[in-house]
Amino acid sequence: MEKHICFLSNGFSRRDSLIVYRFGRTLVKKGYKVTYLLRDGQPEEERYGIIMSSVGEKASSLRGRILSATKVFKTFLKNHSADVYVVSEPEMLQVGLWLKRRGNKVVFSLREWYPVYYTNKVSNRFAKKAIEWLCERYFNYVAKKLDAVFNCMPEMHDYIKHVMPCRYFEDVANFPVVNKDFSLSYEEYSKRENIISYFGSIYNISCQEEFLDALESFPNVKYLLAGVFYNADYQERVMAKPAWKQVEFINGFTREQLPGIINRSIMGNVVKDFDQTETPQGSYSIIKIFETMEAAVPVILAKVPLYEKMVEKYHCGICVKPHSVDDFRAAIEYLLTHKEEAYQMGQNGRRAVLEEFSWDSQAKNVMKVISKLTEDKQ
Repeated sequence: MEKHICFLSNGFSRRDSLIVYRFGRTLVKKGYKVTYLLRDGQPEEERYGIIMSSVGEKASSLRGRILSATKVFKTFLKNHSADVYVVSEPEMLQVGLWLKRRGNKVVFSLREWYPVYYTNKVSNRFAKKAIEWLCERYFNYVAKKLDAVFNCMPEMHDYIKHVMPCRYFEDVANFPVVNKDFSLSYEEYSKRENIISYFGSIYNISCQEEFLDALESFPNVKYLLAGVFYNADYQERVMAKPAWKQVEFINGFTREQLPGIINRSIMGNVVKDFDQTETPQGSYSIIKIFETMEAAVPVILAKVPLYEKMVEKYHCGICVKPHSVDDFRAAIEYLLTHKEEAYQMGQNGRRAVLEEFSWDSQAKNVMKVISKLTEDKQ
C-alpha cells in the first residue's frame, strides 16, 4: 500500500525550496504519496506530484499566526490521515505533540536555531539568556516525544543533538538539486557582461550599502539585485547610494527565474553578517551560496570560519569582512582582473557542490529516516 507523507506549514509558501523542491519531489520519486497542508487561502492543486491544500487564510500578524495554528490545523487533521507528518515551525510543535498523542509519527524539520533566533529580537542581555534557556528546555522536552529531527544546520550538529535528543536525528542541509547536464566553458564565461549577482532577502545583514559603496569604483560593472526589501528605511538608504544607477533591480523572483539570474553573472555576492545571526561561524543553510557555486560562478563570501575552510579546500571564491568596503572593492577588482582564475574558481565551486554540497547527499538521510518510520509499527 502507498505510504503517505504529509508536510504541515504555518508560514512557508507553495514554492518553498526545502519542502517542495527538496523533500517533496524526492519522496514522490521514491513512490510515496505526498501532501502539503499550509495556510494561504488558495485552491487545492497538484504540483510535482505533491497535493497542496490550504487549511485557511494566513493570519495577518505573527502573533495571530502563532496563536491560531493549533486550532486551525487540528480541525483539518481530524479528517486527514498520513503515515508520517513533518512540521516546520516552532509554533507547529504543539500540533506535532497532538498528533503524537493520537498515535501518529512526527518529524520536526529544524530550519533555524530558534533559541538564538528569538534572542536576537530583544536587546536586554538578561532577557536574551532567559529566552534562550526557556526555548532550549522546550525544544528538549518536545524532541524526546517526537520520532525524528531533520537538522538543516550540520555545522551545529553536536550542540543541537545534545539539546534535542531524538530517536532519529539526521542532518539535512538545504543544498541545491544539481543539474548534471550543465557546463560552462571559459569562452562562454569570458563573453558574459561584467555583472555581479545577488538574489534572496535584502536586509541590513546582507551588507548592500557597503557593497554599493565599493561598486562605485567600477562604473562599468552592473549589479543584478533580485529579491525583496524587508525594511522600507533600509531600502531607501540603499537606493540613495550613487552606485544604485548601476543596479538592475528585480523585485522578487520565482524559482524558475533563478538560473537566468545566476547565469548572467561573472561573480556572485553571497555575503551575510553572521555576527547578527544565530550562527556566527557561518552556516550551510544559506542556499544561495551553493546555488551560485553549482552554476560555476565564483562567490564573494563572508569571512567566517566555515567558509574560510571551504575556500581553502576548493579555492571557489574570496572571503571578505561583511561590512568592509575595502574588502568588497579588493575582491571585485581581483575577480575582474583575473578572469581565468575567476573562471577556475567557478569550476572548483561546481566540483565542490557535486562532491560534497548537493541535495543527493542529503536526500539519502531523508530516505533513511522516512523508510524506517514507515516500516516501523507503532
